[in-house]
Amino acid sequence: MSVIGRAELTRILGDIDDVKVVEILALNPSLDDLEEAAAWLIGNRDVLARDGRALTSAASAIVELLATDEEEPPPMD
Repeated sequence: MSVIGRAELTRILGDIDDVKVVEILALNPSLDDLEEAAAWLIGNRDVLARDGRALTSAASAIVELLATDEEEPPPMD
């Protein structure tokens, strides 16, 4: 398995803040893990499910890390 770097990560998952990049890279994800997480995050869950595939543990952790950003409430002024 090759080592995934920031360039591959952001190419697949888009612009992500530095803290999240470090957290995701610490998971040592494969390219497949990143692609699965990206598919899940853009709403292609049904495609993965239809193939009978569950998310890998790394892909699941990536989804969880990135989904928490979406769930944070906006700052109050």
